[in-house]
Amino acid sequence: MAVVDEDTIERLKLLGLREYEARVYATLAVLGPSKASEIAKESGVPRPRVYDVLKELHRKGFVDVREGNPTYFKAVEPEKAIASLRDEFIKSTEELIIKLKSYRREQTGEWSPIWYLQGEWNIRNKVDGLAERSEKELVAAFASGKLALKFKKALEMAGQSGVDVKVLLFGEGGRHLNALSRFGDVTCIKLEEVLKEEQEDFGEVVAEALFSTRSPYRVKGLFVRDGEESILLYEEGGILKGLIITIPFIPVFQRKMLIHLIEKSREKANAGS
Repeated sequence: MAVVDEDTIERLKLLGLREYEARVYATLAVLGPSKASEIAKESGVPRPRVYDVLKELHRKGFVDVREGNPTYFKAVEPEKAIASLRDEFIKSTEELIIKLKSYRREQTGEWSPIWYLQGEWNIRNKVDGLAERSEKELVAAFASGKLALKFKKALEMAGQSGVDVKVLLFGEGGRHLNALSRFGDVTCIKLEEVLKEEQEDFGEVVAEALFSTRSPYRVKGLFVRDGEESILLYEEGGILKGLIITIPFIPVFQRKMLIHLIEKSREKANAGS
């Protein structure tokens, strides 16, 4: 049984170590000073390769050697070794960004009004950018409070810059309501109550088209900046994806639909009080 889990190995590889280097270093960090035969047995690295891997790790400064018969090897303290890998990784990424930017040619031609997004970190980054560009208003809608909290950085950023933040949460707010209320004006509405009614109002027709569960593309969230730009989040095959939309009239319609649902929810609340 391996002394180190695969997640640890993968993290070391992400920081720049090769497969065998990651296994040998992690094993040594757990075992303490050990002979090459012990390292090979516990790490799963073939014994003929262990000596070369230990030699390379020693050259890089991650392993100390005590010569003798037998020779013993010891891992450099993780806080020092990992810090070194981290610093090298950061330096490499910064240099890569500069290099790629230096290759960028002047962009010409028509800028597409719709861009497709995938990857949760990329989607969150794009939403953060949308929030930063907001000047007066940011309206957001979420299918669940759990999803909304993944974008709390963007909501908080907009609120702190003086932007009017409105959040529409479909379903009960529950434990998420208080957390979201810190970022702006939060309204909860049961979408099924809106969609089951006969749609005579334009806002309800748009809501039906966007949020109907009959579609294979399940809309999970929507952000609209100043009625000029929007990011729509949807789920396809269990994967969260997004659309950046800058076609002028679409964000206007989306905003009107969200504002309509917010106002309708408040009217119902007032009528019931």
